[in-house]
Amino acid sequence: MGLTFRSIGGFVGTGFAVVGAALCAGCVSSPPNNYRLPAERFVEAQIEFPNAAPQIERGRPIALVDGLNHYVLSLPAKLVLWNWRVQDHRMEPDGEALLQRYLELNRMTAVKVRHNAYAPLDEFRRLRQNTEVGAGYRYTFGILGLLYYTIVPDRLFGGLIGVPYIGGGDHFNPFSNTINVFSSDPAILLHEAGHAKDYLNRRLKGTTFILPRIVIPGWVFAQEARASADAVRFLDCVREPERELAAYGTLFPAYGTYIGGFVAGLLGIVPGAIGGHIAGEVRERKRTSGQQTPEEQVRLAQLPEFCVAFAVAPEVPPAEPPPAPPAE
Repeated sequence: MGLTFRSIGGFVGTGFAVVGAALCAGCVSSPPNNYRLPAERFVEAQIEFPNAAPQIERGRPIALVDGLNHYVLSLPAKLVLWNWRVQDHRMEPDGEALLQRYLELNRMTAVKVRHNAYAPLDEFRRLRQNTEVGAGYRYTFGILGLLYYTIVPDRLFGGLIGVPYIGGGDHFNPFSNTINVFSSDPAILLHEAGHAKDYLNRRLKGTTFILPRIVIPGWVFAQEARASADAVRFLDCVREPERELAAYGTLFPAYGTYIGGFVAGLLGIVPGAIGGHIAGEVRERKRTSGQQTPEEQVRLAQLPEFCVAFAVAPEVPPAEPPPAPPAE
């Protein structure tokens, strides 16, 4: 979720972080009927990476590294987000299937998903091959990011927030068009995929997706909000109401940490997350009550056909066996 922050504000603004995070209820809006797919011209323009299969790749388990991160080093992120599934180095089959449905629905064929993997050489190969991003961006910012990925692996240090320049985690790398995830929470998986979809839907990807995040203060808010909103709307689109409700409890606090970090640096992360938890709880309750109304049933009946096609069919209980014929 990109929980690496740099102090750019004083501690005076810490209180405002809570208010700002609470207001993020307007950033991840209620799901509308019109879940938007990427523009056709961008889908058709995707490049083909050689030897890219499989699209979703799992890293080989390393008990010492994964255990040290899961049970010790990622505890700060787990506590801030109050979520044990952050950096747990697991990929549940239903979570992988959900992510696969997201990629297929949005026709995202070029992106690579690495779960619990560390592959600096392959990342460098994909960086060289990713002509969707200009060479000027790839061989400057991209190489610096690759060096950070290599020297400070998120698989070990992810979730260690509060330590400057260390403690990344789940993230999307636009230079190699790769989603790197270490968590099993479906909301986190879809959020990072939402960044990849946002990247796909750009024409000049280096200039319109990468550069603004680097040079424009606060631009991260817009990108994070788009990714979270898309994750929530996707869950609504494919009729996953329970996962949608659970997503608010993860995505809102995570968004709050960005607001808190922006306003007050490291001192604002916890207050921002608290505000996000409050806002997420409010939104979850609002959606819970709204899901029971007749108007909601009408809205669901009007979802686009592609949503219905990718929705999970409800389980049909087995038919009762016919009664036995009477004994003669």
